[in-house]
Amino acid sequence: MAIISTINVIEQPEQHVLSIRTTIHFDDYPRVAGQAYGRIMEYAARNGLLFSSGPFVCYHNADLENLDVEMGFPVAKPVTGEGDIMGYVIPVQKAVSGIFLGAYTDTDPLMMEIIQWIAEHGYEQQGEIYNYYLNDEDRPVGELLTQIVVPIK
Repeated sequence: MAIISTINVIEQPEQHVLSIRTTIHFDDYPRVAGQAYGRIMEYAARNGLLFSSGPFVCYHNADLENLDVEMGFPVAKPVTGEGDIMGYVIPVQKAVSGIFLGAYTDTDPLMMEIIQWIAEHGYEQQGEIYNYYLNDEDRPVGELLTQIVVPIK
């Protein structure tokens, strides 16, 4: 659909998160993500935890055959995990961000624009790429909002 925000530099606040990290083939992402988010939601419910915003995915690499990916939710306070559900803190970080309207699978143009913007403005990508899903996936595809956040130095 469309890039609906200006690409700009932000300072992302510290975030406490619950997540599951795994290595998968990209084609398996929808199934694995659904399972991971479900398990984290069950864990949170059993432990009386509330999420502070919607789900995120963190891409630790770009190898679609062996994709190192993490799925999770921000929470408002420090948490511990259980088994492969990790509780940890994403530190404050400077990042470049933009928002996309449309199907999750169509966000690549925004990602490419962000990477180009970073290079053109004299920054360097530092670390992972985060996609934050800003509204409910049960909405029509044309209403889905994804914020892409790329840490920089």
